[in-house]
Order: sequence, then C-alpha cells, then structure tokens
Amino acid sequence: MTGRRLAVVGGNGFIGQEVVRQAVCAGWEVLSIDPAAPRRPAVLPSVRHAALGITDEEALTAALTDFAPHAAVNLAAYGEGTDGLAGGAGSNPARAVDVNVRGTAVLLRALQRSGCRHLSWSSSSTVYGPRADYGHVEVVEDVIVAPQLVYGATKVGAEQIARVLAPGYGIRAVGVRLPLVYGSGRWYGGSQRDLVTFAERVAAGEPAHLRAWTDAADWMHVDDAARCLLECAANPAATAPVYNATGHRSSLFALGTALVAATGATATAHVEAASDGAPDLPFMDTTRIRTDIGFAPRFADPASGARRYLDPSQEDIA
Repeated sequence: MTGRRLAVVGGNGFIGQEVVRQAVCAGWEVLSIDPAAPRRPAVLPSVRHAALGITDEEALTAALTDFAPHAAVNLAAYGEGTDGLAGGAGSNPARAVDVNVRGTAVLLRALQRSGCRHLSWSSSSTVYGPRADYGHVEVVEDVIVAPQLVYGATKVGAEQIARVLAPGYGIRAVGVRLPLVYGSGRWYGGSQRDLVTFAERVAAGEPAHLRAWTDAADWMHVDDAARCLLECAANPAATAPVYNATGHRSSLFALGTALVAATGATATAHVEAASDGAPDLPFMDTTRIRTDIGFAPRFADPASGARRYLDPSQEDIA
C-alpha cells in the first residue's frame, strides 16, 4: 500500500492513535485530524497533523482536499475528561449530537468534496437494547436497535445519516459496531475506570484490587479494533453499511484474573467476583464481517488480550 494516503479523524484518541500506528506500519501516508493533542509521545514523525474538529466543515474540507486521501477512518466522538464517551454524551447530549451525528454529515460532505470515496467509522454495540429484548440470542446487524444511552442514540443517528448521504456522495461508508474496547493507552476510565486503574497497578507491581462482574460480555482489544477499522476502510469487499465486530466473550472477572496471571502478581493483586455491574447488552453475531472480509481477532481470549495489555510491544505489527 506504499504511497496510499489515509486520513484518521480523531487520530489522537485511544483507538485513533492505534489506527495511525498500524497504518504507518502498513505503508500508508497518514493525516491525523484532531483538535486535541496526542496523549502518547510522538513516535511517528512522518504523520501529518491537523488541529481541527469534525464539525468545522470549511477547515476540514480544506485539510482533506490538500491531503487528498484515498480512504478515511473516523473515530471522532464527544467525550468529557475521564468520563469516557458514554458518560460525556449523557452529561451533554446536545454537544454529543453535534459531534457524533452532525459531524458525520459534515465529514461525508468534506470527503465528497475532497474526492475521497472510502470511509470506515466507529459505531457501537450500545445501539442495541437490553439483552432480554433479543431473546438472549446473538444479534445480527439487521435487528431493531433500541439504545438506552444517549451515546448509543447518537451512534444510531450517525448510522442513519451515513446510510442516507453516503450513496449519493459516491462514498463507501462502513460503520463498525464495536463492543467494550480495552488495552494499553486508554487514559480515560468511563465504564472501564476500575479496570484501567487495576491494570496500571498490576503492571507497576503495586497492590491492586478489582471488584469484577462475572457475567459475560463482548470485548475487543484496541489493536484488533484498529485493525478492523483499517481493513474496512481499505478493503472494497466491505460493502455493508454496518458490521458487528468482537474480539472475545468473557467477564470482567476473567479479564482481571488473566491480567494477574500474566504478571504472576498473585500475592499483591486480588480480583473479587461480583454478580452485578455487567453491561446489559446482547452478544453480537459477527458472521457478516467474517464472510465479507475474513476478519478475525488476533486477541481472541482474555489471556492473550491481557498479555498484550500489559506489554504492547509483544507480537507487534510488522
């Protein structure tokens, strides 16, 4: 893919920085568009940066036109401090709608004006309703969505805006419904606040305690989430408007236990089982994305995900 250009909107975020890193490793020229400064040290000097937001249509169009990307990945979403995306959207719904929904429309128009015709973007499993509403079966992409959070509602709005606008603009726009995304580099806590703190303390060899729910949920390591988004942007076989994507199905208790096992810190770290606290979301069926582009996670169980979480350099992307 040498010589191909990728624009990453929200490129300084948790998943965005991993998309940028993997794209550079794969030979893409990369433009990272984000109003916020990077959280990680600058280790990719070849990456171009544009400090602007997704709702600034004229500036966004100018930056994209100048860079002339072949494809784009959008991870821009409204958040507030360490509360995460869901918490931020709940605290400021109007701003979340502006960034997450109107921003999608602005980006699609800017991509059309710049000549870019391939986009993938991060939707969310929170578009679905409570697990019981689906009969406790794995949900496919075409079931009725019924979000219970403002964040999920904005993702439904973005999906519908993309469905309506993208075909008219000649853009292949692919949304990826991500589950709980975890891994090193996640500086904000949000729904994973306790896990983030626990992982940091375990990695540092400090006493650590995690009260962890034991019901299962869908998870995805950030490396797999980034790779999935990059593949959907680059692969023209990804033609569905939305895909479910997951890494592994397990409890917070299983992931916390795997983190302890990965370091051998059984004397200093303790995971306490709890019956409450798991997200009330259905499990996602991933047949569509496996069939269309053959996507499969590299970190497909808590043990491999935990090892990668604690040591991001192992099994690195070539």
